[in-house]
Amino acid sequence: MRSGSFYFCVCAWLLFTSAPFLSAEASHTGSIKVMGTGKGNALASIALDACAGEVVTVTSVDPNFGSDGAFRYTGVPLQAILKRAGVSGMKGITLVGRDQYTVYLPAGLAANPDVIIASERDGNPLSQYLGGPLKLLFPPDLKMHQSAYCWYVETLIPDYVDNPGVTVTVGGRTTRYALSDLDALRPEHKTLYLSIPLGYRWDLPKLKQPCRVTAIPLGALFDGEDVTGKKLTLTPFSGRPMTLPVAPILSCEVMLVYRINDQPIHPALGGPFSVYFPVMSCGELEGIAPETASLFFLHEISVD
Repeated sequence: MRSGSFYFCVCAWLLFTSAPFLSAEASHTGSIKVMGTGKGNALASIALDACAGEVVTVTSVDPNFGSDGAFRYTGVPLQAILKRAGVSGMKGITLVGRDQYTVYLPAGLAANPDVIIASERDGNPLSQYLGGPLKLLFPPDLKMHQSAYCWYVETLIPDYVDNPGVTVTVGGRTTRYALSDLDALRPEHKTLYLSIPLGYRWDLPKLKQPCRVTAIPLGALFDGEDVTGKKLTLTPFSGRPMTLPVAPILSCEVMLVYRINDQPIHPALGGPFSVYFPVMSCGELEGIAPETASLFFLHEISVD
């Protein structure tokens, strides 16, 4: 919930500790990555400048700053961005911010021409303090909950992503693993309390915990390679990459998770791929694993 003194403190902490992924300056324009525009999890970058003919202005109140009153927000309709990216036939869309905050909207709501990706407020670029440079904004008549206002919007993911894959680079050699390739590596089935990204999910059923996951140890992806003393970088398609030593990844059996309850991981739950760190059972991960014990939206793995 994005309100009150608690959220203010969280925002302040993010702004001072997240320099690698929050730009110090806002911009009138920008670009958004759209996943699933082709085979696999290909990303297309849509520049808002290219949508200049579809720019609209909506007078609305961001309930996260409700006491500030109404402002004129300028931006591009979400549906126009999806159309330009060639996205169609989806049931819903997941928006991911640079802080990995996640908002899932059904297709009908995303098609509302007044649901926009805003870049300006009263003619001024949206600063990061207001959720910019790009923020999801709704018209007031929809009366959306304040947690639905996705800030720092970076990536859009339709729910039909076709044949997703994760790429692994070791020693200069890159291999792409689709779901069927991971199945061939003799995955494990575990019952876990699995973290999912913070966010707003319009009509998705709540994930019941613990849940059954299908996963493989990350080490299985570079089995037979000499990785002694090397480091591993996990790069999500939205958010910051993280680099850590390979040794605890192997000894603690950090897992690549790619199914929940026997189904591919929905983007709104951090999919198609996430990484699970068994922090409660392996002390070697203390201080190097994410606080959530998971890394969401995994896109690439590299060892060097």
